[in-house]
Amino acid sequence: MKGSKRLRPVAKFARQRERDAARRLGSDLRQAELEQKQLDDLIAYREQYEASFQAAGKQGLNAVQLRDYQLFLKRLDTAIEQQRHKLDNSREHCEQSKSDWQDRHGHSKIIDKVVENRKQAEDQTQERQEQREQDDRPRNPEQSEYPDS
Repeated sequence: MKGSKRLRPVAKFARQRERDAARRLGSDLRQAELEQKQLDDLIAYREQYEASFQAAGKQGLNAVQLRDYQLFLKRLDTAIEQQRHKLDNSREHCEQSKSDWQDRHGHSKIIDKVVENRKQAEDQTQERQEQREQDDRPRNPEQSEYPDS
């Protein structure tokens, strides 16, 4: 079996690993987008809640209502910080996945190039062999290699 054919399963395996890494990267990117959307939603909700707090404050709040608003705003701030932390982790995971995909992509390209180079070398060797065989044949079919004596 020729070397290029023996390397095809290796190239196929490398491409499969690259595709798997690309899928993981895509999944991680979608997760980061989801984390970002959740953070944006929390921030928007906090801004709305704070606006309602300001409006209620102008109409007058008792001590219990004021405390409840402040406690809820504090909980929202905690949730926002936690979501920011999740988003940072998700983005870091995306970077790791991206790096993994780039490594696997590069590896796959190198293996593909090796297979291609082997195939070209084999083709050239075969062409030279065929040329030698043609050169060794008599040019005129009437001519024989050994003239009649």
